Amino acid sequence: MKLSRKPGFTLLEALVVILIVGILAAIAIFSLSITRASNRDAKRVSDVSVVRAALTQFWLQKAAYPQNSGVDLGRPGSGADSLSLNGFSSADQAAAPIFLQALPTGPKAGEYYRYHGSASGYSLKFTTERGTAYGAAGTWFAHTDGVDKNDVER
Repeated sequence: MKLSRKPGFTLLEALVVILIVGILAAIAIFSLSITRASNRDAKRVSDVSVVRAALTQFWLQKAAYPQNSGVDLGRPGSGADSLSLNGFSSADQAAAPIFLQALPTGPKAGEYYRYHGSASGYSLKFTTERGTAYGAAGTWFAHTDGVDKNDVER
């Protein structure tokens, strides 16, 4: 009796290939997760820069910052949908000039930037997931003179 060999993979070879594909898929998913978090952080940093620029324009018009004991910018029902000469207000109550027609919100659902302000300064709170140009991941506060970890209106 003659044994014939059929071409194909053995069970061991098939398991090794499946293991390698699984490892590569796990690495790809992990890399994608890191990239998405970095992209969300880039949006947060950009949004904060836009709001800070609008607040500077507001200050140039009124020589003061919008006064508010704390509001989540762009949150529905917060009354802070836009930034105009009236300060943060709903879009229908905005007075010309309008510095920001629509306030940015965070990249995740339900994520908002928190604003505290007095006539002489403000604090704009945001949180990063990974390290940025500001430093390690965590909660940050933007002010008139920069961004740091201190929740102080200045």
